[in-house]
Amino acid sequence: MKNVVICCSLEDENIELLKALKGKSALENATLHFVHIFEIHVYTSDFSPYIFPSEEKYPEIEEASKNVMQTIAESICTPNQLSKSQVECYFAYSPKQKITEYLSDVSADLVVVASKQKHGIEGLFSSSFTEHLVKYSPCDVHILRPKES
Repeated sequence: MKNVVICCSLEDENIELLKALKGKSALENATLHFVHIFEIHVYTSDFSPYIFPSEEKYPEIEEASKNVMQTIAESICTPNQLSKSQVECYFAYSPKQKITEYLSDVSADLVVVASKQKHGIEGLFSSSFTEHLVKYSPCDVHILRPKES
């Protein structure tokens, strides 16, 4: 049985792209791992650093995220896959590093990610999550791209 990790961005556009995975052969006979990683941000002020999200918010954010990912899982998985699927939510200063570690930890055979297709200045100066996976993933990468309008 192969392990397929599905990186779940919780944005509507990406959720719709992930729903297109239903019935795809790449997911057959696979254990599916639905994963979302929140980036922890540290802001500094004159008085002290501020961390967002704060640790006391983790349970609330994790529960809400897992509910959204469970809905995604239900729309993609067969009943058999759904019973074996895993839904995970993590908090990390570097989501890119965390996903790379997670892929190694679960011996992933494939990682699926929906691309945001940043353009212009935003695309020029950002190093995307998808780019990171292409360069550093220990397994194959399947990129879902939005349809051009």
